[in-house]
Amino acid sequence: MRKIDLLKAMRSFVIVAERESFTEASRELNIVASAVSKHVSDLECHFSSQLLYRTTRAMHLTSEGEYYLEQFKEIIARIDSLENIASERQQQVAGHLTISAPQGSAALGYLHSTSEFIKRHTDVRISWLFLNRFVNMVEEGVDLSIRIGELADSNLIARQYTSIKVHFVASPNYIMQHGLPKHPKELSQHQCVLDSSNRQPGRWRYNEAGKESTITVKGYVQANDGEVAARFAADGHGVAYLPSFLMQQYLDSGELSPILEDYEFDETPVSLVFPANRLMNPALRALIEFLIEKKPA
Repeated sequence: MRKIDLLKAMRSFVIVAERESFTEASRELNIVASAVSKHVSDLECHFSSQLLYRTTRAMHLTSEGEYYLEQFKEIIARIDSLENIASERQQQVAGHLTISAPQGSAALGYLHSTSEFIKRHTDVRISWLFLNRFVNMVEEGVDLSIRIGELADSNLIARQYTSIKVHFVASPNYIMQHGLPKHPKELSQHQCVLDSSNRQPGRWRYNEAGKESTITVKGYVQANDGEVAARFAADGHGVAYLPSFLMQQYLDSGELSPILEDYEFDETPVSLVFPANRLMNPALRALIEFLIEKKPA
């Protein structure tokens, strides 16, 4: 007899014994009386014991039936308790989460929101990985990744968190010495500061008449940190192509100026990315919803 059938049979027998009626048991279990009788017969067969004396007028427990009745009650109570515990654990916002994000991306606001989240849910622990490289979430055990840019098709699920602008920029001193490029194609003749954390740091995208094109650029300065690249661009070492949040202080101070603005894309998405099987984790599910709720306007 399969375990699930054994449990059903136990429940049927307990209710029959308590109600002293197959008919009453069938009503309570919402199954036909013949099915209840079959459950009890299966149980007797399984334990090789007669549990009930049945006559046309009455029925009562055998001595074996009385013994097994108490055992079955304990088993059913324990299983019901475990099911309740499992249900509560499935709803419990607790546990350890590993989150990856690009270096320098804290200005997007997710750190503040996450801090607020763990103050509310004190049983949640978070490990941050700030990496300027592609993260294989499944192999590296990452639950949630904050990614900037268009996402390649994959088995991962993405929720848009916010969007940012990416600018071509240069310092006023660089422009004074080397001239202002009028078209992205001219960047191949300029020194460029490259963010080598990108998959293709030497290929920059631009938008012309609604169509995406690319240009190959070069430079004697590279850094795998966008904030460092912004610093070198502000110091006059070349043109940079970076998200605004990495260089906002230099834009505000005038140390960097946007150029080639007619060739920018409208917006670049910032996404919360996670493996599909991780969504069963209530802590991760709650954090994602909280981040979306608190996302920047």
